[in-house]
Formats: sequence, structure tokens, C-alpha cells
Amino acid sequence: MKKQLTWVLAGSMMMTALCAAPAFADELTYHDYNNSDKYVAAEEAAKYEGSDEWPEITWNFDCSTGETSTWAQAGYYFNALMQESTGGKVQVEVYPAEQLTNGDQVAGIQALMDGNTLQVSLHSNLIYANFDPRFNVVSLPYLYETYDDVDAILGGEGGEALKSVLADYGLVCEGIGENGFRQITNSKKPITTVADLSDIKMRICSNDLCAEVYKEWGCDASVMNWAETYTALQQGTVDGQENPETAIASASVQDVQKYISLWNAYYDCLFFCINKNAYDMLTDEQKAVVDANAAKAVAYQKENNREQVEALVEEWTNGDQMEVTPLEEIDSDSFREAAAGAVDWYKASLVSAGMSEEDVDAFVSAFVGE
Repeated sequence: MKKQLTWVLAGSMMMTALCAAPAFADELTYHDYNNSDKYVAAEEAAKYEGSDEWPEITWNFDCSTGETSTWAQAGYYFNALMQESTGGKVQVEVYPAEQLTNGDQVAGIQALMDGNTLQVSLHSNLIYANFDPRFNVVSLPYLYETYDDVDAILGGEGGEALKSVLADYGLVCEGIGENGFRQITNSKKPITTVADLSDIKMRICSNDLCAEVYKEWGCDASVMNWAETYTALQQGTVDGQENPETAIASASVQDVQKYISLWNAYYDCLFFCINKNAYDMLTDEQKAVVDANAAKAVAYQKENNREQVEALVEEWTNGDQMEVTPLEEIDSDSFREAAAGAVDWYKASLVSAGMSEEDVDAFVSAFVGE
């Protein structure tokens, strides 16, 4: 199931990559994040109870979306928390939009696993599925109806199963954030039924489950790096794309698309992960601070994301940037019925990857039930 990873994290290399001592100012300074009465780093940062000195560390944080996205904002907040907790000894440099891997999300995760260029990241389960198909389970079509369903599954047995898989890849999953329900936009027409996809050229992320589901929906879908998508939409190379509202807004997709359908067909999450070799350089008391601050950053991201989704839908509905088709005007049954074979296809993909049918059933049941 697991790609063979080459760990090139010998002592001197790790120390060079992670512990080059930055010049710390007498007063803490860090990138602004979307502040609120509830999330104030100076007040919320975890208190250090240990006696060992903090090492002077700079970790690189990577995410796929832009600087204003909730993903990057979580990184900025985590940096603020860590600086407050450590007196500036631990800093987190945030690189939005896969800046260190030329827009390549898959390369971003590989860099995190290697731990040399990147030490912390927020990446979607759909991209992790390029390494292990078990991560696709989160995004089976029509698995969730509400956020309550999401929180119950990913905050329970399902989430714990995925954290265990991440550990196999040398990653410490500090929490599961939210990309959200992936809404569909295009430049041609409102999408209300599965038949409307037949003449749409759709950009999708690099994921075999997505490719299979769009095939079942009868849509011409092709993989494209997110960093290249805006230009492709602008030039008409593709007609549409699908992403959660916050990712759409962060990349200004609404400026080059006429229609958005809030279909809630499937969902993807974000894994807030730290390279285990980097994490294990700390004492248990220091790890507890990292754990607490990372958990707060994930909570911040999820709450911020859901608030922004609500505000964006209201803005687009009342504005003239895109024509909004709400969920209640969409023939969800047509999409659900057309993709009815997705679960069986997914189970077969896990068996092909080496899992027994019994293990597959046990794993999938944590998400879709018996």
C-alpha cells in the first residue's frame, strides 16, 4: 500500500534544514492572520511547562491555495502561536500556492514526507490519494449531507483510521481541517442535472477517484495543476472547475466563470501534518506545545472556512459576478444515481492495491457504514 520512501534526513542535513538559527527580534513579529476575539495568538498560545531550552528552529509550511485562503491563514496563525509559546525560538515560514514545488501539489506532499524542504503542511486528502488510495474514502460522492456528518465521521473512527495511515508515511497528523464541499463552476451554463455535464470540459485535480466519478457523470474531465487553472479558464482551454467556495475566491475564479452550482456532491478535508523526524527533534513537553497550537490552528481554519463559505455564497447570490444555482434547485438524484458504482469501484481499487476484501470492508465501513 505504501510507497517506498527514501529518508534523507541524516543528522547534519536535518540540522541544516530545520535548525538554521534565524535572527530573532526583541519583540515578536509575524505575518498578519485574520484576527478575532476568539483567536488571539498572544492569549491562546500554549504554555510551555518544560525546562529544556527551545532550539532555534524554522519550519517551512506549505499549502496549495493562495495567501488569503483559510489554509494559509492557518499557517500564519500556527506561526504566531508557536512564536508566542517559544519566545520566537520556533518560527514557521508559510509558502502559499505550492511556491516551493512550482505549483505541484503531489510534489508538495512528497517534500513533506522527505522533510528536507518542507516540515509542515495542509494538503487535501485527494492529493494524498496519489500516494495511497485509502485517502480517497473521504471524497466518495454523497457521503455527507451536512457538516454534522463530516464532523462525526472525521472526528471519530474514520479520522483516526486516516491518521494511522499518515503515520505509516512518517507524518504526524495534528488535526483534520476542511477544504469543504467542492462546488462546480463553468463559463457555459447552469449545472442542474447530470446531463448538463456532457459538453463541459472540466479541470479536476490529480486524483483517480475524481476521474472515475466524472467519467460516470459523462463529463470530459482532465487533470491540471491548480496554479495553471486560472489562465486555462480565462483562455477557454477548459470550461469549468470544481473546488470549495474559499478556494474559488482565493484564486479569483469568480472573475473568469459565469456560473456556480452549489451541488455538495462530494467533500474533501485537509491534513495538518508535521514531518515526524522534525517533530521528534523536540522533547515530550515541547511536542505538547506543538500539539496544542496545531489543534488551535486547525480549529481556527475550520471555523474560519465555514464562516467564509456562508459569506461568499451570500455575496455571490446578491452580486453579479456569478449566477448561483442553490442546492435545492439541483437534481441531486441524477448525479447520485449516475455515480452509484463509485463505492464498488473504490473498494476494488483498494483490493488491487493489496488489501484483503475483509480489510477493505472494515476500513470503508468507518465512513459509509455497513
